[in-house]
Parts: sequence; C-alpha cells; structure tokens
Amino acid sequence: MPIEVRQLLIKSMVASAPQPSASAPAEPNSAWRERLREELMAECKAWVEDRLQRARER
Repeated sequence: MPIEVRQLLIKSMVASAPQPSASAPAEPNSAWRERLREELMAECKAWVEDRLQRARER
C-alpha cells in the first residue's frame, strides 16, 4: 500500500557544549557547528528526495 507524504517537517536541535572557562573565542566552534548543521540538513534533504523519487518510480 503506497503512502503519500504531502508535507514533511523536520525539527532539529543541537545542544551547545558548556563554555570553557578560558577566554577562548567561541566563533570557531560556532562556525564548525553551523557547517555541521548545514551538512546534516543537506544529507536529510537528499535522503528524503531519494525516497520520494523511489516511491514515484514504483
């Protein structure tokens, strides 16, 4: 039985690590976290698109 998905909403939340006691800038961690988030979202979107395309081929 085919399942049709009309809307898919993915919510994600990344917990931030505790700030170090030293006065090191948080920007490198922030940039790394943002890049990681973008990569994860791109992979999720690609996976969903692949699954939808496979479903259409059947």
